[in-house]
Amino acid sequence: MTRFRQLTISATGDQAELLEELFLLADAKAVTLVDDGNSPIFEPPMGSHPVWQQTKLQGLFYDQRPDAKILGDLATYFERANILIELPKELTVLADQDWVRLSLDQFKPIKIGGFWVKPTWNDEPTPQDLTILNLDPGLAFGTGMHPTTQLCLEWFSANPPSFQTVMDFGCGSGILGIAAGCLGASQITGLDIDPQALIATKHNAKLNHLVIETLLPDQTSSRTFDVVIANIHVNPLTELARTLTELTRPGGKIVMAGLLDEQAPQVKAAYPAITFDVDQSREGWTLLSGTKTE
Repeated sequence: MTRFRQLTISATGDQAELLEELFLLADAKAVTLVDDGNSPIFEPPMGSHPVWQQTKLQGLFYDQRPDAKILGDLATYFERANILIELPKELTVLADQDWVRLSLDQFKPIKIGGFWVKPTWNDEPTPQDLTILNLDPGLAFGTGMHPTTQLCLEWFSANPPSFQTVMDFGCGSGILGIAAGCLGASQITGLDIDPQALIATKHNAKLNHLVIETLLPDQTSSRTFDVVIANIHVNPLTELARTLTELTRPGGKIVMAGLLDEQAPQVKAAYPAITFDVDQSREGWTLLSGTKTE
């Protein structure tokens, strides 16, 4: 009888990637990695793939092999890889569910500022006076659920970039550039170090009947933009201060998020040409916005 079964093991962070490969070699249908301790990872720098110190791997199997066969194969692979992790004596049988629907249902529409951020498959009625922003999660980071993304969407709601050029620096899923387009931006550019993010941005832009120019970092031109928004991380915000400042036209706006409240002074100090507005904060995260000196 074919049924869904799950195998869960704990490992150190440096073993996680290899173990994931071994699970897939044993014909796991999916492998999920979650924190097995208390080491939260918030928004990582662009292009980085951090792991936890202790990682829990959950392998999902769906076939007719007996547990002993799956566990025996894994034990062989572990031995060849010199990994000393004791396997349980059996897998956990999971209740029958529509796993695809369960996954899709985890992403619900959400009101953020003046936006109604929704997956394309959801047909719930849109509240009045909200701008629909269609988004398919999964291709890249950025579904609107994190406080930093919410702060950025709320900033756009309060400062619609009508007929303005916008640079979404570290675009991820493209959600911020798309938000700008939905509010009338005349031209949108998304930049990311990860080619997969650019694919996601183009895909999600198309869902909203928009066209977004996508660039890798080495393709950045000398153009300037009316609005530069960067929801990335404190280190690149600081290290790329000159680049982000130069991308902003004189008199233009720069918006930065992805930093904790206590990191705001550090970032501000790196931008002497920017006159900053009042900080916006939520759940320990800060959004900085300001105007470049004419």
